[in-house]
Amino acid sequence: MSSEVVIELEKVTRTYYVGSEPVHALREVDLSLPRGQMTIIKGPSGSGKTTILNIMGGLDQPTSGKICFEGQDLSGFSDRQLTHWRRREGGLIFQAFALVQSLTAFENVELPMRIMRY
Repeated sequence: MSSEVVIELEKVTRTYYVGSEPVHALREVDLSLPRGQMTIIKGPSGSGKTTILNIMGGLDQPTSGKICFEGQDLSGFSDRQLTHWRRREGGLIFQAFALVQSLTAFENVELPMRIMRY
Protein backbone atom coordinates (compact mmCIF):
# COMPACT_ATOMS: atom_id res chain seq x y z
CA MET A 1 0.00 0.00 0.00
CA SER A 2 1.33 3.40 -0.96
CA SER A 3 1.51 6.19 1.60
CA GLU A 4 0.97 8.81 -1.12
CA VAL A 5 -1.69 11.30 -0.01
CA VAL A 6 -4.55 11.47 -2.50
CA ILE A 7 -6.84 13.95 -0.74
CA GLU A 8 -5.74 16.42 1.90
CA LEU A 9 -7.80 18.99 3.77
CA GLU A 10 -6.01 21.72 5.70
CA LYS A 11 -7.99 23.78 8.21
CA VAL A 12 -11.17 23.44 6.13
CA THR A 13 -14.09 25.43 7.46
CA ARG A 14 -17.58 25.60 5.95
CA THR A 15 -20.12 28.05 7.29
CA TYR A 16 -23.66 28.38 5.99
CA TYR A 17 -26.12 31.09 6.90
CA VAL A 18 -29.75 30.60 7.85
CA GLY A 19 -30.94 34.16 7.58
CA SER A 20 -28.26 36.07 9.44
CA GLU A 21 -27.39 33.16 11.76
CA PRO A 22 -24.15 31.27 10.96
CA VAL A 23 -24.22 27.47 10.94
CA HIS A 24 -20.73 26.00 11.30
CA ALA A 25 -20.83 22.71 9.39
CA LEU A 26 -17.03 22.24 9.55
CA ARG A 27 -14.45 23.98 11.71
CA GLU A 28 -10.78 23.81 10.72
CA VAL A 29 -10.81 20.14 9.66
CA ASP A 30 -7.45 18.55 8.88
CA LEU A 31 -7.61 15.23 7.02
CA SER A 32 -5.21 13.21 4.85
CA LEU A 33 -6.38 10.20 2.87
CA PRO A 34 -3.60 7.96 1.55
CA ARG A 35 -3.92 6.06 -1.72
CA GLY A 36 -5.21 2.52 -1.35
CA GLN A 37 -6.64 2.94 2.12
CA MET A 38 -10.34 2.57 2.83
CA THR A 39 -11.65 5.36 5.03
CA ILE A 40 -15.00 5.55 6.79
CA ILE A 41 -16.53 8.85 7.76
CA LYS A 42 -19.18 8.38 10.39
CA GLY A 43 -20.99 10.47 12.94
CA PRO A 44 -24.40 11.63 14.06
CA SER A 45 -26.81 13.51 11.85
CA GLY A 46 -25.67 17.10 11.40
CA SER A 47 -22.01 16.41 12.19
CA GLY A 48 -20.74 17.52 8.74
CA LYS A 49 -20.30 14.18 6.93
CA THR A 50 -22.15 15.23 3.77
CA THR A 51 -20.51 18.65 3.82
CA ILE A 52 -17.00 17.18 3.95
CA LEU A 53 -17.82 14.67 1.18
CA ASN A 54 -19.26 17.45 -1.00
CA ILE A 55 -16.11 19.50 -0.49
CA MET A 56 -13.83 16.53 -1.24
CA GLY A 57 -15.86 15.82 -4.38
CA GLY A 58 -15.68 19.40 -5.61
CA LEU A 59 -19.43 19.96 -5.28
CA ASP A 60 -18.99 22.64 -2.63
CA GLN A 61 -16.23 25.10 -1.75
CA PRO A 62 -14.85 25.59 1.74
CA THR A 63 -15.45 28.95 3.41
CA SER A 64 -11.77 28.84 4.32
CA GLY A 65 -8.96 26.34 4.26
CA LYS A 66 -7.42 24.28 1.53
CA ILE A 67 -8.39 21.06 -0.26
CA CYS A 68 -5.81 19.27 -2.39
CA PHE A 69 -6.16 16.29 -4.72
CA GLU A 70 -2.82 14.64 -5.46
CA GLY A 71 -1.10 17.89 -4.45
CA GLN A 72 -3.28 20.13 -6.64
CA ASP A 73 -5.14 22.82 -4.69
CA LEU A 74 -8.84 22.74 -5.64
CA SER A 75 -9.88 25.49 -3.23
CA GLY A 76 -9.70 28.31 -5.76
CA PHE A 77 -11.07 26.42 -8.76
CA SER A 78 -13.96 28.00 -10.66
CA ASP A 79 -17.18 26.02 -11.23
CA ARG A 80 -15.98 25.23 -14.75
CA GLN A 81 -12.59 23.99 -13.51
CA LEU A 82 -14.27 21.85 -10.85
CA THR A 83 -16.63 20.35 -13.44
CA HIS A 84 -13.64 19.47 -15.63
CA TRP A 85 -11.78 18.04 -12.61
CA ARG A 86 -14.77 15.89 -11.57
CA ARG A 87 -15.14 14.65 -15.14
CA ARG A 88 -11.49 13.58 -15.33
CA GLU A 89 -10.43 12.78 -11.76
CA GLY A 90 -13.33 12.55 -9.33
CA GLY A 91 -15.98 9.93 -8.92
CA LEU A 92 -19.07 10.30 -6.81
CA ILE A 93 -21.92 7.97 -5.97
CA PHE A 94 -24.70 9.71 -4.07
CA GLN A 95 -26.91 8.26 -1.34
CA ALA A 96 -29.86 8.50 -3.72
CA PHE A 97 -27.78 7.13 -6.58
CA ALA A 98 -29.17 6.66 -10.07
CA LEU A 99 -27.51 3.50 -11.27
CA VAL A 100 -28.64 1.53 -14.33
CA GLN A 101 -30.21 -1.53 -12.74
CA SER A 102 -29.48 -3.84 -15.68
CA LEU A 103 -25.72 -3.15 -15.36
CA THR A 104 -23.27 -4.50 -12.81
CA ALA A 105 -21.53 -2.15 -10.36
CA PHE A 106 -18.41 -2.27 -12.57
CA GLU A 107 -20.44 -1.49 -15.70
CA ASN A 108 -22.12 1.47 -13.95
CA VAL A 109 -18.68 2.89 -13.16
CA GLU A 110 -17.43 2.09 -16.66
CA LEU A 111 -20.37 3.73 -18.47
CA PRO A 112 -19.42 7.40 -17.96
CA MET A 113 -15.81 6.52 -18.81
CA ARG A 114 -16.95 5.09 -22.13
CA ILE A 115 -18.99 8.22 -22.80
CA MET A 116 -15.85 10.29 -22.11
CA ARG A 117 -13.90 7.88 -24.40
CA TYR A 118 -11.41 6.65 -21.78
